[in-house]
Amino acid sequence: MRAYAFLGDALLPYQSAVVELVRDRAGLEFAPLVSGDLDELEAIAGGEPALLFLCGLPYVRTRDQGFPLRALAAPVSSAAPEARPGYLSLLLGRPGLAGQEFSELSELRLGINSRDSMSGWVLPVGSGLPLERFVSITPTGAHRRSMEALLRDEIDAAPIDSMLLAGELAATPAFATLPVLAEYGPSPSPPIVLVGGDDDLAERITCVLECLHQDEAGRAALSLGRMARLERMDDGDYDLTRDCDRRAAACTR
Repeated sequence: MRAYAFLGDALLPYQSAVVELVRDRAGLEFAPLVSGDLDELEAIAGGEPALLFLCGLPYVRTRDQGFPLRALAAPVSSAAPEARPGYLSLLLGRPGLAGQEFSELSELRLGINSRDSMSGWVLPVGSGLPLERFVSITPTGAHRRSMEALLRDEIDAAPIDSMLLAGELAATPAFATLPVLAEYGPSPSPPIVLVGGDDDLAERITCVLECLHQDEAGRAALSLGRMARLERMDDGDYDLTRDCDRRAAACTR
């Protein structure tokens, strides 16, 4: 069985550790986790059984095209351990905007990782991000690149995934100097997804995932991603993602 990560390099250590525990505890053979490219997602989704760490937006878009994807579980951030699986899109500003109110700012330069990003475009725009305050919108290709551009004063604001930010701060403490101008969401956390397989395989993997926080080795794996636990999910949990995608569509065309 193969495993693919689509959520950025900062979360790879956590994802690799989770795959190793699923392999050992569910009695499955896995090839080493590899970083996936969204351009390859349909080919992967139409192939042999695989485990994916995938953003909710490409999950619902690909599943709704008829591909055999099944949401198994999603992470709960250690910053809010009693909450349901969810994350925010944080509109971060360049350091020079610290202490200023977003409602009083205008003629800003917006950086986004892409218009196909849930946290980087669809969630904030679908939740009311006032696009009229921005004089330019620049795709950067990645959340990390957006934050680096903020530090260089090349852009004024960028919407960033709150879960990914927690992981990036460990590698780049300077990102902590970027002020939060606004928050959008929450949105359901990115699911761990099974491609193909049967009900028995799905249940075996889900049982391992939702129990990881109950022992030391599992908690150590989760801590690599700043996660408190993994919670069982189903497709209906991502209807919020679908609704937000429809609302944002008018601004994306």
